[in-house]
Amino acid sequence: MWTAFVVAVLFLLALQLVLSNVLRRGGVAPGARFGWLNKKLVAGVVGAAVVLGLLIEAIVIIDAGTVGVVKRLGAVHRELAPGMHAVLPLVDRVVIFPTIKKTYEASDEPGQSRADFPDVVISALTSDGQQIRVGITARFMIQPGMAPWILQNLGTERDYVEKVVKTEIRGSGRRVPTKFASYDLYTKRSYDAQQALFDEIVPKSAANGLILDELVLRNITFTPEYARTLEEKQIALENITTEKNKLEQEKIRKEQKIVAAEADAKSIEIRQAALSKNPTIIQWEFVQKLAPNIQWGILPENIVPLVNVQRIGAQK
Repeated sequence: MWTAFVVAVLFLLALQLVLSNVLRRGGVAPGARFGWLNKKLVAGVVGAAVVLGLLIEAIVIIDAGTVGVVKRLGAVHRELAPGMHAVLPLVDRVVIFPTIKKTYEASDEPGQSRADFPDVVISALTSDGQQIRVGITARFMIQPGMAPWILQNLGTERDYVEKVVKTEIRGSGRRVPTKFASYDLYTKRSYDAQQALFDEIVPKSAANGLILDELVLRNITFTPEYARTLEEKQIALENITTEKNKLEQEKIRKEQKIVAAEADAKSIEIRQAALSKNPTIIQWEFVQKLAPNIQWGILPENIVPLVNVQRIGAQK
């Protein structure tokens, strides 16, 4: 109704100026300016201004990405979709809820966060008693059709963020790390902690008319002393892994040599067996290895072949 009152005041001021000019030009005495005619006009203009204000209050436009919840005389009445709607002035009040996704973020520097609802970082303990600081970013939205229930049971957007989103994320952010050792959170098992957080918060959000779209474990910070210890441990483990890999490679090389030696021995054994069965194989191999310019033929038994080495050299 404030709009109606503002419109009425503006009309009265404009009317006062108009009437003053008219009466001044007509030569009417100043004391007569507020005669019965003047009062009747003022009453009419005020009435018109009030009616106009009521008409303005009766029209509600809901923007895209939001819904409106009508409270009639204090009771939750109905939900309004985006678009133009008519309500009862002086009786209905419309509370706007966003339907787009919003972000909550707990970080070391909430003042520099671009989240819709920034918050301070979460302090927690690991299963082995180490103090850590947990940064979390979550994206959420209200379930379709649940705005009236949320208004009835939780309140406005600021209320349900404080009572559900913030409470559940910070509670789980302290509780879940106690199930993990500090070294686990320092390594890739931090993704397991992130999933455990998400799985714990999702049903609680759904029970309160909200959808937890995504949750990211942004960073886990250890005390400086313990962080150095974890880093040294990680380096030592990497060195051990490197040495194991070297040993495995050396073992593979030895196995390859053994396999090659066994293959050679097997080959020799096969050749010996073949030679014992067919001695002419030696003569065949001898012939195969002769120079291409050497002429040869089959000699009588017990004749030693003679090779003219000088001739071979001259031919080369």
